Amino acid sequence: MDIYLIVGSESGNTEMVADCVTTALEERGHSVSRYREGGLEGAALADKKVVLVCSSTTGIGDIPQNVEPLYAELTKKRPSLGHVRYGVIGLGDRNYKDSFLGAPKKWDTLFAELGATRVGSRLELDSTDNPTPDEDAVAWVPSWLAAIEG
Repeated sequence: MDIYLIVGSESGNTEMVADCVTTALEERGHSVSRYREGGLEGAALADKKVVLVCSSTTGIGDIPQNVEPLYAELTKKRPSLGHVRYGVIGLGDRNYKDSFLGAPKKWDTLFAELGATRVGSRLELDSTDNPTPDEDAVAWVPSWLAAIEG
């Protein structure tokens, strides 16, 4: 299966998690392509069937700057994503109660509003509870794949 990984990262932790998730997916025979920055045209979501969003939060629940142009264009242009099945891995810190996992939740809501179908539960990684988010994300991959393939 071809999996499109959208990576929204500010400090690099999410990029590290995405690297480990990519390896875990490829070891299971899947091909992974990544989106790291740019707008809607560069993302080519019309051609994607399986999308995995891996995102941290910045500011007060905001989308990381590297993927903010894509989020903004999706919000403005509202293309149909009815052909997309997706998952979400979110990184955050519960100490920021009002904005905890703000960006991953926004991605989840936007994809659903555009007609995409979330498969599996959103993986929520709290930096306080999850000192090894990469390992926790890799451990989550098999259950998400089973849901996508099921």
